[in-house]
Amino acid sequence: MARWNVVSPVAALLAVAIAVPAVAQVNPFRVQQRYKEASEGKSIDDFTKRLNDPDPAVRLEAVKSLGESGKPEAIEYLIQATGDPDQSVMIKAIDYLGKLRATAATQILVQKLFMRDVPVPVQQRILVSLGRMGDVRAAAPIAEYLDRDTDPATKGTAIFALGEIGDHASIPKLQTIQTDATDPHMQNLAGEAVAKINRRLSPSTVAVQIPALEDPDKPPTARR
Repeated sequence: MARWNVVSPVAALLAVAIAVPAVAQVNPFRVQQRYKEASEGKSIDDFTKRLNDPDPAVRLEAVKSLGESGKPEAIEYLIQATGDPDQSVMIKAIDYLGKLRATAATQILVQKLFMRDVPVPVQQRILVSLGRMGDVRAAAPIAEYLDRDTDPATKGTAIFALGEIGDHASIPKLQTIQTDATDPHMQNLAGEAVAKINRRLSPSTVAVQIPALEDPDKPPTARR
């Protein structure tokens, strides 16, 4: 009986020693799950209210929440956020519009691209987003933008965007750059953009033969 009294407290202490770290340890999966549940439980209205918060960090989080919401109505508010006075908020909104291929923002972004007070880093992000959207309405303005006196990195981004958009009307402009540019890197970028557009327009990449649409009067091909 005395032996039981000695062993029992020891066993209890061991149980506590094992249990304490388990309780103190944070489960990352559960934390992430709770965050996801909390985020998904919020409405677009909750996110948009924070777009007017005086703290840029709060507005930035609102833009991220809108971009990740996957809701079509978020596009309108992301477009609104492209006019935010804080550059980080503005850039994040532009990035999400490109990621979501929100062609409703094409004209707004094109206008912003030509504004004199828009910093070069923001112009670059606009070009990337327009390239992601793939809206042919942006091709001609971007080709015009290439005539501006811009730095090589920004000009290269514009060339890449034209290749991503894939408008055939951009080819003459790109070919001119390819032949006239003094920078070999620009020549290569323009050549790659032309090749990318041609691949997209090639009949071999888009033609699909559908038996049901074949000419019924066409004689069958002889089998060997």
